[in-house]
Amino acid sequence: MSAAEVKITILYDNREADSRLLAAHGFACLVEVGGRRILFDTGGDPAKLFYNMGALGVDPRSVDAVVISHNHWDHTGSLSALLSVKPDAIVHTPSGPKPEPVAPGARTVGSLFSIYKGYRLAEQALAVEAKGGFVLLVGCSHPGAPALVREAMKLLPGRKPLAIVGGLHLVEASERQAEAVAEELAELGVGAVAPCHCTGARAASVLARRLEALRCGAGAVLEF
Repeated sequence: MSAAEVKITILYDNREADSRLLAAHGFACLVEVGGRRILFDTGGDPAKLFYNMGALGVDPRSVDAVVISHNHWDHTGSLSALLSVKPDAIVHTPSGPKPEPVAPGARTVGSLFSIYKGYRLAEQALAVEAKGGFVLLVGCSHPGAPALVREAMKLLPGRKPLAIVGGLHLVEASERQAEAVAEELAELGVGAVAPCHCTGARAASVLARRLEALRCGAGAVLEF
């Protein structure tokens, strides 16, 4: 696949980056690549997702595909509502270990598994090719952000991980634990991080010591 310009708009997050938008627990972002629009996760409340999309001028019917990172309500809660207005959107769920193409320049990295509150949880990320490397979209990173980056690097050998965008599941991590994740991401060559959703302010501050900190929050726009 050839590299393409990539635009990522955060539609749903615990914080807002644009005062016109609503903040709520959960995550969703719109990825525009290769002439396609991909909704990565859907947030928890369809009314808030659609409100934010409307404020940004994003028509839900323009979504070509949906990628669900993992089966938690704050990432899947608006899926049914989205499909009610765009029933032909292709949905990619973390149901199997194999990567799947989603759009030109974008593919899931395949499911990784972790134990969450006593049960086995499947989670996938979305790797999007950009100039000079790739961007990795993550929902909560329950298997660990470095593990998801490594899986993407296997799929895209020779491509640099420019940035990781989304939740890193570090809100309850100690400073030392966050430092270890930051160190591992830096060693993998990750250049920047947009610490959304479940990352937590303390961990975001720690990550910013080793990696370029990108803007996050509902309404933030990232271009690569």
